[in-house]
Amino acid sequence: MNEWLPKNLLKRNALIELSRELEGELLFDDLSRIIYSTDASAYKEFPLAVVYPRHSDDLKKIVSFANTHLISLIPRTAGTSLAGQVVGNGIVVDVSRYLNHILELNVDERWVRVEPGVIRDELNLFLAEHGLFFAPETSTSNRAMIGGMIGNNSCGATSLRYGSTREHVLALTTILSDGSEEVFSILAPGES
Repeated sequence: MNEWLPKNLLKRNALIELSRELEGELLFDDLSRIIYSTDASAYKEFPLAVVYPRHSDDLKKIVSFANTHLISLIPRTAGTSLAGQVVGNGIVVDVSRYLNHILELNVDERWVRVEPGVIRDELNLFLAEHGLFFAPETSTSNRAMIGGMIGNNSCGATSLRYGSTREHVLALTTILSDGSEEVFSILAPGES
């Protein structure tokens, strides 16, 4: 199982340096790698490491590190997909531990701003108090998280009436491969 020496010694030392720069946790022990080697699918591949970023500054450092060292990043929330999207040999970036807050609600304009680790059903419990709901429904809605739903464009029983996840996203704040932050949003008519 432990494949660090000698092939991955340089990566291991670089990971140790990265862990010192993060407020979140970075793990590369065998148990963590085993736990994150699978999702709800039948696929299995051991990641290089697992990281739990605390905020966007951690994410920027992780993305810059991966770009510099040519290491793939595997974004992960709940791991409920059946197609193996969050299984790979790079660094698993699990945002479910810390980036799981509802940040802002505008009832009049009918939108909510959330972090990617917010659970779909918990979001709807919050929104129900204001007469609103997030329509895309999956069979795993009690544990599926918004970031994963966006990544998969999740849909389900209500999608014929309300559309899939992408029809409910107004804007995304993203981290590009150079570590910079960019907001992508829907274009207004006439914008290009």
